[in-house]
Amino acid sequence: MPKSSSRPRWLLPLLVIVIVLALAMLTPRLPGDPTVARAIQGLGIPPAPAAWITSLAGRPSVYVVLAIGLVLATWRGRLRALVATAVLMGLWWYGGEPLKEVVHRPRPTAEFVEVVRASSGFSFPSTFATTWFSAWIPLAIYAWRTRQRAAGTAVSVVAWILVLAGAWARVRMGAHWPSDLLMTFGLVWATFVLIDQAVATLEG
Repeated sequence: MPKSSSRPRWLLPLLVIVIVLALAMLTPRLPGDPTVARAIQGLGIPPAPAAWITSLAGRPSVYVVLAIGLVLATWRGRLRALVATAVLMGLWWYGGEPLKEVVHRPRPTAEFVEVVRASSGFSFPSTFATTWFSAWIPLAIYAWRTRQRAAGTAVSVVAWILVLAGAWARVRMGAHWPSDLLMTFGLVWATFVLIDQAVATLEG
């Protein structure tokens, strides 16, 4: 009997979730975090653009961001994208803060990097990033899948740029370590893959 081709699709995201959570709970930061953060902050870009990007995850702007991400993802991926993206957004809207209280990963301090604006609470998962990534990762993936249709590739590239811009903004502000953003990306990506696969299975 041939092996199921779907098994690796479930195994990788589950493995990513386990590794990310273990790293986040066992380490206050990764060894290269201060060096990478200082390099990003030393690029000569002032904090104002990062502060503006960060503000987009605050109310009421965040509702516009999520709505745009959901509508565009649905445009590229139809009903499957609508359901999967909405579930992903809802999961991280309500699940991010409770997970922070379990992980207890500290934020960067001025001892290591420039802290433009002090942030309260723990650093992982990044509340900004779970929201921001939930809006743009599904769009990037669904648009790439439709790259043979008009605008698919362009929309995917723009969505990935938005993902990177959001991660850059939080490091530039000194609110999160680079590893916080990388691991939050991994967590959101992995949960999206699992949800997307579950929706695809239900669709038959």
